[in-house]
Amino acid sequence: MKVTGLQIYWMIAIMDLGMALIMTLSPSLQAAKQDVWLSILVSGSIVLIVTLLVTNVANLYPGQTLIQFSQAILGKFVGSIVIVIYMVQWYTIIPIVLRQFNDLVEILLLPATPKLAILLIMIALVVYVTYSGGIEGIARCSEFLGPIIILMVILVLVASIKNIEMKNLLPIYVDSGAIAIIKGSLAPASYLGHAVEYLMLAAFLSIPTRKGVPYAYWSVITAVFFVFISVIVTVSSIGVNLSPKMWYPFFEMTRKITLWGFLENFDPFTIVIWICSVFIKLAIYLFITAYGTAQFLRIKNWRILIWFIAPVMVGFALFPKNVVEATANYLLNYWVPIALPVNMLGLPLLLLIVGKIKQKKTQSA
Repeated sequence: MKVTGLQIYWMIAIMDLGMALIMTLSPSLQAAKQDVWLSILVSGSIVLIVTLLVTNVANLYPGQTLIQFSQAILGKFVGSIVIVIYMVQWYTIIPIVLRQFNDLVEILLLPATPKLAILLIMIALVVYVTYSGGIEGIARCSEFLGPIIILMVILVLVASIKNIEMKNLLPIYVDSGAIAIIKGSLAPASYLGHAVEYLMLAAFLSIPTRKGVPYAYWSVITAVFFVFISVIVTVSSIGVNLSPKMWYPFFEMTRKITLWGFLENFDPFTIVIWICSVFIKLAIYLFITAYGTAQFLRIKNWRILIWFIAPVMVGFALFPKNVVEATANYLLNYWVPIALPVNMLGLPLLLLIVGKIKQKKTQSA
């Protein structure tokens, strides 16, 4: 299975963009208020550091996945612990994203539809593309859906220009301060930090691993740029008093759009962005989870694991009682305080330092 650099670009960009736009604006607004755009700039800096670390680690062992080179760098025991830590991330995020998808669809579109029906439709699509096409099939879908998602975001932003009031972004810094801005940056950084999956995806590049690095950087830059612009437009359109109280400020912003007195209801554009992003993100994570688990347990046919993982993930997606447990609790209790500093920053840094030391020793010998 091989993917191109451009496909890597679209996969990471889609994972970053859609989820960050919909799921992280509210906690960032609550922390930084009208200075949330500064928080996004801080988030972008954090994510670029994550990208720097993971691309350098992947370059140490071209053609190998995280499962393989973590044990080569840290030894079998410690490397296995690192793998398990990443697997916790992979296995927990699939049911959470599934439930977040269900909650948004249920609240905004299909309030009378049973949860299980919504979940089964999405997981069936994800299982189909992952089982039939593997990472190549997912990459082709990303290459097709990526430009559509970007176009939808641009259309929403352009259509919102009429509602922009720049005074809603004032005053700058005075009302929040550095601590609040940094606090507001953590949620977006954690969702924009999916460049960490490059540790698994780089092994499938059809070009030398080092030539895939620019695609990883540009995917992150693209996602951060559009989130940055979207935050400015959202806050300046809705205002800082109302937007922090909304679950989905970007979605609510589209409901205010009216062009030429008759063209309105731009909600479907946001829904397309959301559904496409969730689909690609779930497919990538299902592949990574199945393939990584198979490598770790030395199972030859990784596709078999899809039939075990998918139904279990659907079952766990039904556990959260409401949208607060599915979104806020997971984000604030695991994804931001643990996944961001440990999985996205700490462990890649550890792998890079130890890997460089081992490489130098090998070269000296």
